[in-house]
Amino acid sequence: MVIGWLKKLKNGLSKSSDKISGGIKKILKSKKIDESTLLELEELLISSDIGVDISSKIIDELKKSKIVEPTTNKVKIIIKKKLKEILTSLEKDIELNKTLNVILIVGVNGVGKTATIGKLGTKYISEGKKVGMVAGDTFRAAAVEQLKIWSERSKSEFFFAEQASDPAALAYRSVKTAKEKLLDILLIDTAGRLHNKKDLMDELSKIIRVLKKIDESIPTEIVLVLDGNIGQNSIKQAEVFKEICNIDSLVVTKLDGSAKGGAIVPIAEKLKIPISFIGTGEAKEDLTRFNADQFCSALLDID
Repeated sequence: MVIGWLKKLKNGLSKSSDKISGGIKKILKSKKIDESTLLELEELLISSDIGVDISSKIIDELKKSKIVEPTTNKVKIIIKKKLKEILTSLEKDIELNKTLNVILIVGVNGVGKTATIGKLGTKYISEGKKVGMVAGDTFRAAAVEQLKIWSERSKSEFFFAEQASDPAALAYRSVKTAKEKLLDILLIDTAGRLHNKKDLMDELSKIIRVLKKIDESIPTEIVLVLDGNIGQNSIKQAEVFKEICNIDSLVVTKLDGSAKGGAIVPIAEKLKIPISFIGTGEAKEDLTRFNADQFCSALLDID
């Protein structure tokens, strides 16, 4: 299972890894590491969305290493060591330590929130948990229908309301019912209309406020979903949501087919928000716990 996932992860990050590996190989054709080579390597890392600060730290490591007869693999090992050092402290699972774990999923439209809920719900059901899914994006009929399909496939409870209904009221009713039905996990979808920041902030704030009337510890976890395709632009999105609520962890989706997989590093490092899961495809098994060592190996195409 782990081997299969690693293969999927490597395939998903192949555009990113091909760019980095191919670039290093081309730069090292001179067979020596001098100032000119280091500058080219730094430019390659920055263009791979690894970020200016982190790229600079990696170059410092390469300078210190004083590699004799540099090869692509030797350079990648040093890069991996630095990236892993940054990311290992930011590994985090979604905590499930309550009788009812209420997980609020936030993010802008189009990042894959609804699919993430479907995949998480399917995962938890397979682990023997009783799960409910709440179609909290009441303004998008397509989101409600999509979540309903995921719910039916996974045989989880499904909560919804009429289109354009108050999402906070739906969230409140869903938690009450989930408690009565002795569910273990309730996954709540939300709207993500970033073009109207005030409405978005008001809506999310109201949902959280209403849920805390039931229990101060609810939501037990707030998870921000980011689209891996947009690279470091995700930082701006995350900062908007950080103004609204405390983000417990990140899920980074759509890493398959993206040449910006390296952006996970500056995103996590700058925001200081742990990463719980990453997604590399549309199938239910294409969402998995974030593992820094596996991710860095796949990003750089090394073992």
